[in-house]
Amino acid sequence: MVQLTSPCAVLFAFQLIALSAAAQVPLFPQSHSEGYQFKPLLHLPGISPYFDAIGSGLDHGAPRNCEVTAASYLIRHAAIYANDDDYEKYMEPFLKKLDSTISVASGKKRKGWEGPLEFFKKWQTPIPDPDNQLEQITPQGVKDSKAVGKHLMSRYPKLVPTTKRVYADKKSRTQDTAKAFIKVFPQKVELVEMRVENKTSFYAQVPHKACNAFTKKPGDDELKQWMNTYTLPIIARLQRFSPVELEPTDIMGLQMMCGYESAINGKVSDICHVFTDAEWMSYEYGWDMKYSLMVGHGNPLSNYLGFPWLNTTSELMAKFHAPKHGDTTKIPNDDGERFFLSFTHREVPPFIATALGLFNSSNAANEEFPLDRINWARSWRMAELIPFLGHIGIEKLTCNRVSIDPEDDKEYIRIIANSAPRPLPGCQSGPGASCPFDQFYEMIQNGMEKYGDFDGVCRNNEKDKTEL
Repeated sequence: MVQLTSPCAVLFAFQLIALSAAAQVPLFPQSHSEGYQFKPLLHLPGISPYFDAIGSGLDHGAPRNCEVTAASYLIRHAAIYANDDDYEKYMEPFLKKLDSTISVASGKKRKGWEGPLEFFKKWQTPIPDPDNQLEQITPQGVKDSKAVGKHLMSRYPKLVPTTKRVYADKKSRTQDTAKAFIKVFPQKVELVEMRVENKTSFYAQVPHKACNAFTKKPGDDELKQWMNTYTLPIIARLQRFSPVELEPTDIMGLQMMCGYESAINGKVSDICHVFTDAEWMSYEYGWDMKYSLMVGHGNPLSNYLGFPWLNTTSELMAKFHAPKHGDTTKIPNDDGERFFLSFTHREVPPFIATALGLFNSSNAANEEFPLDRINWARSWRMAELIPFLGHIGIEKLTCNRVSIDPEDDKEYIRIIANSAPRPLPGCQSGPGASCPFDQFYEMIQNGMEKYGDFDGVCRNNEKDKTEL
């Protein structure tokens, strides 16, 4: 064994120890978190300001040796003050209780709100005129529409100038969103109102409004049961800070107000900080359950309502470039447009996603949405698909890995949900997990054979139904 007796030897030993220690400094676990912080606005299905989804981790740009040569998008309308049902069932009852605590002696200041609810002493509702504001797009929604329009312009700089028209149904919130959206385009774009008389377009872009059998009731009972369960410990925690008796609908209403107020004002609402991460995840779970049963794979109608747009879009894409695919005689002559936009409602992107098998859980049906606990492993997470201005799109990719000769070009399809690529189950052998075009086209045709009887399943031809 070496004896370290000289000063040089001792110094050398200390240097070795120091180097060894530096080389073996362990990585702190938190260094992997990238500074992660929980954000409630990313967990509010249907009522949050727009955000890009992370998706599966694939590059949001076109794969190497590929170019996006056509794209078609369905875009949900921008932020509104509130949905009628949300306001009347959940938010308005709490707001009435809140205003019952106003003290005449202190002007508009409320009494009795303490702790995490103390801000309610001076808080003002973001919906002061519900009779005229409900279902209407907000000023912030107009700004957000322009921002998302610029976002898509930067994504498709070569395609955007080809756009000649965009489509929206007659509702003011979709019309106003489309008008704001196209203001950022470099060219004049026509806004076309979709009418019920044009069945093909209406079935594709607003299918639930053209289907007599569709109702928003599925999932109501399950949501109510879950709400009455998960809100009880929240009430127990908050009741001592409230001068009014809190009920499950009040908790749901407050959590909704977090999303709506944030979307209305363009900044995070104080209400968002009232609840814990786990309480937000319970809220998200309840609404994922509701949307699954109403517009997702828990509703037998969903595939029927999702395939018309997929069919129209696949036929459209089949007409562009060489080789031609399938029978494209139903599509008007090519006028050079390669970027297509339609503005719709929150129900429609989930129909499309369901028909494609996206977000569909692999859990057994009876285990997907149990009512006594959260299914943390579920794939169905609608916060990532239907925030305000949430969208689902189809990109046509033209790729050539072998030469510059167009004869060697190959075509693929990629699905985009809130900017993130979403690989199709069973069809992802192309670049960037894209789907070979012919395989995609065949998949949609097979789907139409199975789910193409829109009028039949919607009972649109029954005499006791209102004519479309």
